[in-house]
Amino acid sequence: MKPKHLRCAVLALVAAAPLNAEELRFDNAAQWRQWTLPLGIVELTPQGVVRPLAVRKNINAALDALAHGGGLRDAGSNRATAALVFDGDPATGWQPASGDLEETGWIEVDLGRGVPASRVSLVFDDTAPPFEIFNLLLSTGEQFIDVADVPVPGTLTYRIAERFGANSAHRVDFAIPAIPPTPIQFVRLEALKAAPDARLVEIEVEALGDNLVSDLRERGGAVEIIIGTGGTDFVEATLTNALLLIDGRINTWWRSGRVPRASNDVWAWIILDLGAVYWVDQVHHIGHIDRGRHFSMNFHEMMTSDGSLAADGSLHWTKHFSGVLPRATRRQGMVAHHFAPIPTRFLRILFKTWDASCTTASGTSAPDCYSSGHTAEIMVFSEGFPREVRFHSPILDLGGRKNVNALRWGADVPVGTRLELRSRSGNELEQNFTYYDKNLKEVTARRWDKLIPSFRGPIDTTSAPGGDWSPWSNIYAASGQTFLSPSLRRFVQLDARLVSDSPLRAPSIDWVSLDFADPIAERVSAEVYPFQVEPGTMVTFSYWLRAPATRAGFDRLAIEASTPLRFVDTHLDGAPIEVQAREDSAGFRLQFPRRVQSGELVEMRFEAAAFLQATRFDLFLEDSQLGPDVRQRVEPGDANPQVESSTNIVELPLDRALFAHLSVYPRVLTPNGDGIGDRLFINLNLINVLEHRPLKLELFDLAGRRVRQTSARALAGAQELVWDGRDQSGDLVPPGHYFLRLKVESDARSQSVNRMVSIVY
Repeated sequence: MKPKHLRCAVLALVAAAPLNAEELRFDNAAQWRQWTLPLGIVELTPQGVVRPLAVRKNINAALDALAHGGGLRDAGSNRATAALVFDGDPATGWQPASGDLEETGWIEVDLGRGVPASRVSLVFDDTAPPFEIFNLLLSTGEQFIDVADVPVPGTLTYRIAERFGANSAHRVDFAIPAIPPTPIQFVRLEALKAAPDARLVEIEVEALGDNLVSDLRERGGAVEIIIGTGGTDFVEATLTNALLLIDGRINTWWRSGRVPRASNDVWAWIILDLGAVYWVDQVHHIGHIDRGRHFSMNFHEMMTSDGSLAADGSLHWTKHFSGVLPRATRRQGMVAHHFAPIPTRFLRILFKTWDASCTTASGTSAPDCYSSGHTAEIMVFSEGFPREVRFHSPILDLGGRKNVNALRWGADVPVGTRLELRSRSGNELEQNFTYYDKNLKEVTARRWDKLIPSFRGPIDTTSAPGGDWSPWSNIYAASGQTFLSPSLRRFVQLDARLVSDSPLRAPSIDWVSLDFADPIAERVSAEVYPFQVEPGTMVTFSYWLRAPATRAGFDRLAIEASTPLRFVDTHLDGAPIEVQAREDSAGFRLQFPRRVQSGELVEMRFEAAAFLQATRFDLFLEDSQLGPDVRQRVEPGDANPQVESSTNIVELPLDRALFAHLSVYPRVLTPNGDGIGDRLFINLNLINVLEHRPLKLELFDLAGRRVRQTSARALAGAQELVWDGRDQSGDLVPPGHYFLRLKVESDARSQSVNRMVSIVY
């Protein structure tokens, strides 16, 4: 599908008082409505909680007929109470007026959309006799056809009909024939004989489940149809026509009216964006089931994607069907694809609209060469909570360049679920203009200008992130974490994803807030040197900082990194200065004896070893007068003109090796219990392993038999493994030579090294 442009509102805030910490909070329902919530995929409770909605199977489709635009179509009498037959309340119902039942004793219910249904149940008031004789009629929505072969508006054809006589049951169940499969939209009951006090209290329609494409666009989804022309060009179906695939009406359809008659195969495809990732397990593709049944697609494929990308940047697809349907299925006019639940955001149907292989040498073609792709409806089914739902805030205007300190939130995150929050920031906004024709199809500005006024549609004006915006940050690990996007920015945007590994549970978010304040320093830059080192080697680094413009100076600094740091000393304008240093798991913090003023050059020296390519050393300004919650991230820049760095990132040489400084000792193992040489130590530095990955140690005898295997999950950094000379059963291995293999499976590749060790008793 075409990439979507993110449309953003800009939420303006009142400027914060100087150096006072402020909070921007989204907590109640009115505040959450400023976000792009895909309502229908999530619900916003009156208490202001955002949570995913579960998709249902085995539903009573009559209960939500009104929500789908249906309801009471008509009744022969007492229309005021007729709608009570689908309200779910057995204490209420509809009673025909006295008189001729052929005139008064009928009722028609519109389910609002076609549904795959297995049963219709009629429930009568158990305090009175039920209807004794009645007809039950079911319709897809097909209209009568006049003698000129033209549908008659306002009429219905009921192709499923059943008469019930001598009925004494207060609940009557009618099983809808499974062959041929027939989606149902209208239910009609005709009472032919009934006691004066007989009353119908409920009409129930047992349907397969919630159709994920109902109200698709309103829930953030989309539909697209692309049709080949026979050459290298493709055309896109109008939105109005494409929506016929998902309007819930069996008597409307889309078909391609273009016959390419090309010398090569011509393809077309339909893509549905469900708006979120669901655990899809069924797709119903309805061709032509009114006025004769047939399925017009010849060779076609049906596939799904969860939105993940292949190596070439395109969507990665899982294929569920490829080929030509059996003749018996084609004659039914529809096909139901069943498969194990699979995370699905996109559905794609690719079909051959022109098959060049069936043309003859004379240039004529058989009727089956062309496929119009005639489709009345595509229905998609799932059960449980979505796999992933994404929504974002408007662009938040902080009223000026602010120092954003932390992101906080409250959420309910059951085991097996995740709340993923990201941020981005910038100082520039762009105004985007989107032009539409009268069919709401996006067109260019030039095309819009050429349209006559009656063919022009609206113009959307939206604000979008400018060229200086940062990419989306990493996922925030915990509430209260330091803001991960560049600070000293005017605009901020937040992105939220509710993710679940099971359809049985889902997370929810109650509130989210940003802590921000006026900057400690208006302009500040820092750089680290050296900026290229050998992996795993302890190096003494210098970190320079200069703030040309501060409000009142600062007296604290903090350096944090993904590798352990050991503080050495500090200089101020070249002179040593005694500071209080406190090391912790994140790095170290410095307390200066006086406030550092504008323009002063600070040099901090520390020791560290880098194990990851592009190891970043983050520097923060802090102020004892403002408290620990106010800190300002320093961006890299030219702090010391004598140093060629201007970065806070340290690089490693371009080397694909994952192991460095590997040592195995002793080479001769003597596990006889005397405490000398009883254990083999393997020490190494693991390089460029970003996530926990298996680090395996295997030992083999000279015949190739594996005698011992251990595995641990490891990250980049110093590692130590130990072997005590015992096999997998815990017994000492025989003396001799053994191969040692060390293997790691990294984020992008795997690597192993081999060594020879000996056992002597």
